[in-house]
Amino acid sequence: MEQWLIRILLEMLLAVSSWLDIRKRQVSVKLLLLFALVGIGVYVYVQPVSLLSLAGGIAIGGILLLVSKLTNGGIGMGDGGLLCVTGIYIGFYGNITLLFSALLLAAVWSVLLIIIKKAGKKTEIPFVPFLLAAYTGMAFL
Repeated sequence: MEQWLIRILLEMLLAVSSWLDIRKRQVSVKLLLLFALVGIGVYVYVQPVSLLSLAGGIAIGGILLLVSKLTNGGIGMGDGGLLCVTGIYIGFYGNITLLFSALLLAAVWSVLLIIIKKAGKKTEIPFVPFLLAAYTGMAFL
């Protein structure tokens, strides 16, 4: 029961965030804060991962936030914030799997766009939809 609650909440967060990322090229800070608070409540009630794993999961997003600052937005702050929140729900190993799966999907998509000449090497693509696709695959496989 608890795992389904976590899956539904994360799918909702990632679906809405994907839509915003595609349409507006941004992630809602209010949405992230809401889901972070809900995630903390779920953690207190269910404790799906250890406290150390939860901290590690949040740290993955924190590292992306730092990289975003160091690269002047080469990676979006919203992506880092979103991974901080997903880390609350799925912990370190789940979040690292999510990140690398989404990076792989984004790389494959980018190569395909370059091959069919719909994009160049400098073309920016929204990343959150790949997080959604990766989490959906993780949740149902």
